[in-house]
Amino acid sequence: GEEGARPVTVEILATGDEIVRGRSGDSNFARIAGELTDRGFEVLGGRTVGDDLDAVVEALRSAAARADAVVVTGGLGTTEDDLTREAAARLLGVPLVRHRFSVRRITTLWKRRGAPMPASNLRQAFLPRGAGFLHNAVGSAPGFRFRLGEALVFCLPGPPREMEAMLLGKVVPALRALAPRGARGRTLYVSCCGIPESAVGERLADLMARGRAVRVGTAASTGVVTVSVHGTGRACLMVPAVHREVLRRLGADAYAPDRTPPGESLAQTLLDLGLTVAAAESCTAGLVAARLTDLPGSSGAFLGGVAAYHDSVKVKALGVQRRILRSHGAVSGPVAEAMALGVRRLTGADLAVAVTGIAGPGGGSPDRPVGLVWFAVASGAGVRSCERRFTGDRAFIRGIAANTAIDLVRRSLGKGRRDRGTGHRPPSRGRLVTSGPRAASGPRSASSCPVV
Repeated sequence: GEEGARPVTVEILATGDEIVRGRSGDSNFARIAGELTDRGFEVLGGRTVGDDLDAVVEALRSAAARADAVVVTGGLGTTEDDLTREAAARLLGVPLVRHRFSVRRITTLWKRRGAPMPASNLRQAFLPRGAGFLHNAVGSAPGFRFRLGEALVFCLPGPPREMEAMLLGKVVPALRALAPRGARGRTLYVSCCGIPESAVGERLADLMARGRAVRVGTAASTGVVTVSVHGTGRACLMVPAVHREVLRRLGADAYAPDRTPPGESLAQTLLDLGLTVAAAESCTAGLVAARLTDLPGSSGAFLGGVAAYHDSVKVKALGVQRRILRSHGAVSGPVAEAMALGVRRLTGADLAVAVTGIAGPGGGSPDRPVGLVWFAVASGAGVRSCERRFTGDRAFIRGIAANTAIDLVRRSLGKGRRDRGTGHRPPSRGRLVTSGPRAASGPRSASSCPVV
């Protein structure tokens, strides 16, 4: 029956010396695990092995013994260290044979490039005899699938764009066919910013207790806390109600009812409200602008920005007065406010956000340590600033500062949400729509968010 149905389990395997030795990160694991989890499959874990035939064979055999399906990425290229095909052939006890369609496709791709094709490229056209061919619509290396014991194994190319197309087009439909009735799971998400993961955990402690039919978990990355709500079998029916309760408890700290990034969520909110924003950035050097423009069509909300790293640019481009820089220093509330006012004046935006800080690893002092960042948000109602202190390396500090700046703009729009049932236009996917700008008074504070 549905109540006792078990979801399809999956192991993920990445191959390549470049990953094992740290020269390249395995971004494929997060993408594969996320896509499969969202569709109700259970990812048991992942493993990375180098370009060693015996190691790949053993990793494949071990993964297939634990899971209903195995997804392998990498090792399908043109060089001697691309060994996934050879490992699969050894496990199956079959030779590699030339796949005629793949030969024609690879040859055609090289002809279109107008360059002579190295003979080694035809290595990609060899597949284990009897394996099922998986067409690569965006690259040259075909994938393939085969049975190993009770497990279904999918071998996909390593480049993320090629892997993702094959994952969604070939692997997901095959896994759906494996799942018995009622065995699929369901996962919903809530995204928060400007609140520590520990505080989120405290608010949701009873929902996260072990043994509950619906599992609630949290994950944090550069200031964004993602809450997952997951159930399988009959528990799937309870997931929406738990998701609503998570949203209720998190209130204004939740910015999206899914996993939309903060920049895309804010850009959509501004588009819906008919508002525009600009950014003046020092330590983040354009990260805020980049994230606000990830959403297609975001030019209707984001007018532009200034990466004012040197003080001379703060003065000439943004109109920051030299006496303010001398009196307070570049990393200060008054300078952040002057930057926000300057970029708003320059662009004519409804709202403007400014960031100035010390990302490190050097440049800090006892009164201005590495990780100190000042933010300001300006609008027609005025400007306010606040500070945050972050701990981490340069990349982390810049990343969390960018997300914090975006979140402070969101919070400045007001905490009220439109009522979905009152006839207003429903919120777009990926954000919780706010009520629009509102004025606030009070002194500049290091702990409060700017609401202008």
